Amino acid sequence: MIDKAMDLASNYHGGMVDKYGNSYFEHLDRVADRVREMEYDFVDETSEIELYVATAYLHDIIEDTDCTREDLVALFPESVIEAVNRLTRDTGMTYAEYIERILSKDSLPTLSGKIARVVKLADLLDHVSGPTPCPPSLIKRYEKSLYRLISKGYA
Repeated sequence: MIDKAMDLASNYHGGMVDKYGNSYFEHLDRVADRVREMEYDFVDETSEIELYVATAYLHDIIEDTDCTREDLVALFPESVIEAVNRLTRDTGMTYAEYIERILSKDSLPTLSGKIARVVKLADLLDHVSGPTPCPPSLIKRYEKSLYRLISKGYA
């Protein structure tokens, strides 16, 4: 499943670069690696780690490419698809609303809600401490979101 997610992400994100000209796929690799590192602290059932890592590779695919939910249906389990949906920020949605949707009460007990929260933590950690500098205008928002995701889910 992870190889399938990597291949799909590579195909859809191929040629994309971040604000600093780095391959966007490198960000996806770092997020997936961070999710693996978080396994024993944040993943309830380690046998489910493949679901988390696959989602890490796919977390921006609907938001940033022309891939759709329907494109994912035949390839991945529902928990991965739903987690990717939760990680897709809708047009017009504020960042705070987006984080609250990830944390919504209805998502917390479900596997897809747990996956979305862990992947978003890994994504934000990469943005604030990854190899490319985080724009100062976003640091406060990302740090606030990290605190919210950690305290709401793990306090």
